[in-house]
This record gives sequence, C-alpha cells and structure tokens, in this order.
Amino acid sequence: MNIPNLVTLSRLVITVPVFLTIELGRWEWALFFFVVGSISDYLDGFLARKLNQVTSVGKVIDQIVDKIFVNSTLIALIPIVPAWLVALIVSRDIVVSAVRILVASRGTIVQANLYGKVKTVTQMVLVVAVLTFRSFTLSLDLIELILIYLCAFFTLLSAIVYVYQNKKALGG
Repeated sequence: MNIPNLVTLSRLVITVPVFLTIELGRWEWALFFFVVGSISDYLDGFLARKLNQVTSVGKVIDQIVDKIFVNSTLIALIPIVPAWLVALIVSRDIVVSAVRILVASRGTIVQANLYGKVKTVTQMVLVVAVLTFRSFTLSLDLIELILIYLCAFFTLLSAIVYVYQNKKALGG
C-alpha cells in the first residue's frame, strides 16, 4: 500500500465523523472534517504523481472513495440538499460505475475526466457552502439553490459524456 492510496483510504475513514457530526447538528465540526476530506482528494492525486506512484488500484479506489465520501455526506444533508438531487447523483454514479466495469472487463480502466472532476468539485462546493452557512447561521438560500442546479447540470453532463466516450467499448 503506497502513501497516496493511504491518503485515499483516510478519506473513507473521515466519512464517518462527517456523517455523524451532520446528524448531531455540529455544523462546524462537519465542515472541518469535510474540508479535511476534500483536501485529501486533491492530495492523493498530487502525491501519486509527485512520488511516481500512480497505480491502477489507486485510480479505482480513489473514484470509489470519492463517491462514498460525497454521497454519504449528501445523504446526511437531506432535506437541506433535496432528495431528488441526491438520487440523481447516486444514480449517475451507478451508471458511470457500470460503464467502468463493462469497459474494464475489456481490459481498459476508465479514468476520471474533466467533466467528472468538475462534477465532484461542484458537489464539494455545495456541501462546503451548506455546512458553512449552517455553521455561521447565514441564510443564503439563493446561493444554495444555484449550487444545487449546477450540481444537477454537471451530474447529468458528466454521465452523458462518460457513456458517449465509452460507447464503442459498450458495443454501440
């Protein structure tokens, strides 16, 4: 197990305190843990490249851990974050994971692309905004609403792009 993969797995561990602190309404702590986890998402990739430790396993577990980290947090934030958005995000992740599994069965690993990364960043910004607004008792509903629809847009767009980019491998 290399250092970047350990950083990735630390994000999986930090998912638990994020979820629990949200459930307990401890917004400041939830924000702290979520930001630490979000930074680790950047850090694992940076370290993998810097230390020349990019691996197929790392590429796969990073994507899985990202989904667990962000989706668990969004589930904990229902109904602040609308359930329809969380369902859309989880559904997209299932579709993209299915595409990755099918393509992998043919010997290719599908890496995250720009659209998937923008989708993840948008989701993380939404979570940070929601937690920040609750931590400091701010009422910025319009900003949250804009972020919700941006998340929905990039979630759909990234799903369409993943399917389109892999249509040959999917037999289409």
